[in-house]
Amino acid sequence: MSLFFRGDHAVLHAFGRAHGMVELTPAGTVLSANTCYLDWLGYSFDELQGHTLDVVRDPYEATRAEQQELWAAVTRGESRTACSRHLTKQRDAIWLQVSYCPVLDRTGRVSKIVLLAVDVTAQQQSSADHAAVLKAISCSRATIEFALDGTILMANTGFLDAVGYKLEEVQGRHHSLFVAPAERESQAYRAFWAALARGEFQRAEYKRIGKDGREIWLQAIYNPVRDSQGKPYKVVKFATDITQDKLHRADVAGQIAAINRSQGVIHFDMDGTILDANENFLSVVGYRLDEVRGQHHRTFVEPSQAQSAEYLQLWEALRRGEYRAGVFKRLGRGGRAVWIQASYNPIFDADGKPFKVVKYATDITAKTAAQHAATGASSQTLMNVQTVASAAEELSASIGDIAQSLARSRSEVDAIHDQTVVADRSTAKLKDAAAAMNGVVQLIQGVGQQINLLALNATIEAARAGEAGRGFAVVAGEVKNLSNQVTQATTRIAQDIHGMQGIAEEAVGALLSIVQAIGSVRETVTGIASAVDEQNAITQEISSSMQTAAHGVGEINTSLQALTG
Repeated sequence: MSLFFRGDHAVLHAFGRAHGMVELTPAGTVLSANTCYLDWLGYSFDELQGHTLDVVRDPYEATRAEQQELWAAVTRGESRTACSRHLTKQRDAIWLQVSYCPVLDRTGRVSKIVLLAVDVTAQQQSSADHAAVLKAISCSRATIEFALDGTILMANTGFLDAVGYKLEEVQGRHHSLFVAPAERESQAYRAFWAALARGEFQRAEYKRIGKDGREIWLQAIYNPVRDSQGKPYKVVKFATDITQDKLHRADVAGQIAAINRSQGVIHFDMDGTILDANENFLSVVGYRLDEVRGQHHRTFVEPSQAQSAEYLQLWEALRRGEYRAGVFKRLGRGGRAVWIQASYNPIFDADGKPFKVVKYATDITAKTAAQHAATGASSQTLMNVQTVASAAEELSASIGDIAQSLARSRSEVDAIHDQTVVADRSTAKLKDAAAAMNGVVQLIQGVGQQINLLALNATIEAARAGEAGRGFAVVAGEVKNLSNQVTQATTRIAQDIHGMQGIAEEAVGALLSIVQAIGSVRETVTGIASAVDEQNAITQEISSSMQTAAHGVGEINTSLQALTG
């Protein structure tokens, strides 16, 4: 290359090993270029000599107007410095920090321009990376900058959206704008900013106050930024709004605290080794934590059950991440039986694999004992109810038999009543017939009297006839005797008929009393039969109800037995 430098060539040579040097005419054409510059760009000197540096400049890096303004200043004799992107012969980008140094002749006019360049590609790439990182952080996280005294310098949209302010509402104001009054006046808050001023970063979860007075929780880091002397000159804060997460964690923590207050909780690793247990659980089983930690779950299980397939399957299911719940019999200190209502809950890691088991348990020993007692009482009640039901069935059957007997008695009484009524009617006819016979007797008595009268007249006439009438008198006497006999017989018949009439009247009166008595008996039997029928229906209903009750008590007994295992 053409050497245009004068003086100490050793110094210039040393300078040229690390710096690119180019000599240009005021028109911008290349007069000379050192090896370092040519190597950076991949050109030979012959390829650049007589050309402008537009060949190596990135056309998209700066506008033509900007280039013209820079060159006009340089040709006026003003030095300029610029960092610009150039393109190598292979069209790769290279960043050069270039100083444009005008060289004046004796008249003060620019005779040529010397370019001194440094390759800052690595620094530029690092700056670009840093800028990209900062931009990514700014896009994903709330960012705000403060002076060391807490005055707000800048804030991005993410932070402003979180607190509900606009930039002009916070810029120039103090950070305490976002802090509750009690904290703002505290010694801890003053110490916080004093530490940042000393260059100590701060990282924690912070409660802040938004524009509308609502609480905001931020996961934030306050980063002091240092100058070239190593002294902090501002603070950049990167924050993430964790308000919802904080509330959720507080809710979960509250729920866990509530569970710990009300339930027994014990933690196991996946093989059943006890990791931790709360006081509620320990009080149920009667152990201290140091007595059970590191022991296996089978400590609380009967030896025969610990070797059972069911127990082994329980832990196999838990290792697969399967939830289990139910009523379990466990052993406390001294082999005391403990009944618990419990759930075994596998806890999963970030990869979805179970890494421990948390068991929540409620002591139901007293309840289970009561259930066992209730089961026994229920069994006894079932037996009693079944006995009563059987007795009710037998009673119902007996009353049914009585009802049938009464029904037959009622039929027989009805028949007797009907027969008595018929007999009464016959006796009445007999009485009427006896009365009729009185008339016949009276007629016969009348005939006898007429015969007596006739015999008397015949006797008188026979007496008048004398001897001639003697035979007739005998006949008249016989007739009179016969008449007297008839009269006597008729008298006896009248007396007998009168006696028969008395007996008939007594029979009629007796039959009437019998009819009335049988009527009363009939009514009584009918009433009793109706009552027995009603009692029979009630007894059958009671028997049916007792059978239903027996069935219900049986179901209750079965349920209680299921509950008590």
